[in-house]
Amino acid sequence: MRRSLLSLAIVAALIAAPVLYSAESTAQEAQTSSDEWDAWDEFDEFEESEEVSPFTWAGFGEIAVGQRLNSDPAVNTDKTLRDLRVQLQADYTLEASTLSFRGDLYYDGVLDSVEVQIREAAWQGNLAFLGDWGSKFDAKIGQQVLTWGTGDYVFLNDMFPKDYQSFFAGRDDEYLKAPSLSAKLSGYFDWVNVDLVVTPRFEPDNGITGEYFSFFNPQFGMNVAPAFEVLDSNEPDDAEWALRMYKTVGQTEFAFYGYHGYNKTPMAADEQGLPSYSRLNVWGASAVKPLGPGLAKVEYAYHDAMEDSDGTNPLVPNSQHRFLLGYEQELIANLTGTVQWYAEHIVDHDALMANAYWPQYEQEESRHVVTTQLMYRALRQTLTLNWFNFYSPTDGDGYMKFRATYSPVDEWQINGGANLFYGDEPHTFYSQFKDASNVYASFRYFY
Repeated sequence: MRRSLLSLAIVAALIAAPVLYSAESTAQEAQTSSDEWDAWDEFDEFEESEEVSPFTWAGFGEIAVGQRLNSDPAVNTDKTLRDLRVQLQADYTLEASTLSFRGDLYYDGVLDSVEVQIREAAWQGNLAFLGDWGSKFDAKIGQQVLTWGTGDYVFLNDMFPKDYQSFFAGRDDEYLKAPSLSAKLSGYFDWVNVDLVVTPRFEPDNGITGEYFSFFNPQFGMNVAPAFEVLDSNEPDDAEWALRMYKTVGQTEFAFYGYHGYNKTPMAADEQGLPSYSRLNVWGASAVKPLGPGLAKVEYAYHDAMEDSDGTNPLVPNSQHRFLLGYEQELIANLTGTVQWYAEHIVDHDALMANAYWPQYEQEESRHVVTTQLMYRALRQTLTLNWFNFYSPTDGDGYMKFRATYSPVDEWQINGGANLFYGDEPHTFYSQFKDASNVYASFRYFY
């Protein structure tokens, strides 16, 4: 385009000039025109030679506060969230792969400590250097956050580590998923796609241990907050294996899962009664497909307690069947609704009750949870309102989350919300956290 404009300008100048040009001046004009063309050629070569930097970086700074709504006799502070955080994100693109880094440095005012969390430090790329067969595989090796499955805040086959303390305190949802040092191999074939994840050393959940929120202890029949830690001798150092095979047939995506490792929370105990992690295998499947105006999903998982095959050991959690049915659709413009039914069925429940130390506090044979969600986006997508409620009709308790996010520009974001627990019995899952109900707010600046 630039060359066309230049040609038109030269022609116009020749027409407007005096007719009596000498041969010498005409030659000089031609030479000048040639020089100008050469200059444009050099400019184009400069543009083509300019390279995009392989290194990119970004991040954010954040301040977040949260306050308990009710005093908790077991915890000596009303603070539930006091974060001053900086996150750095950096990527370096190689010829056929990428090096990625995500790291957080933050001051935790609840614990009065400075914390560092490396959420990602990994190499990711295709294995084409191994030949045609290798080109069908991608690999990601290093610290990374992993997830799969179909549930919203409900996990059946996703056995990757979670951070429930961050979730209950009101940190961003990204912190619900905790990182692990793993190797992920993904294969893509006409008949099936495969993900294989190996974590060389077991990585547990960051559960409720009494540091931020108290929890029910059946031995005392009340909530306690000892901020317990699992002894090194009771924490496995074996590898974990997770497998997913998935394929889209028509409009339905099918997936099959497998896991070999341990329970992610220390629900078991050793002979001295100290918390430990029990061996666990998980097998399951899921399907997701469009249905009517929305999206339907179904998922199943069998949690096989390897150390308690008949349910008679009160120190080890029993095996479970887990089921999930869900449906999501846009109700009106910018308003999306989701409903889920989730169930846990304990295998050998009669044997559990016959051998339990505190049978009055044991979970019912079948526990049901219904979740509902409404998400509304307004002000040209700059404001998001998210309401999510867990309700268990079998336990008579629940947990309601509300979060508002406002980001009118790319540079900053304001969040605010509440975590509200309710129920009648002090020992049921959600009701035990009633004194943990809190409100929170945060400001995040992106750079």
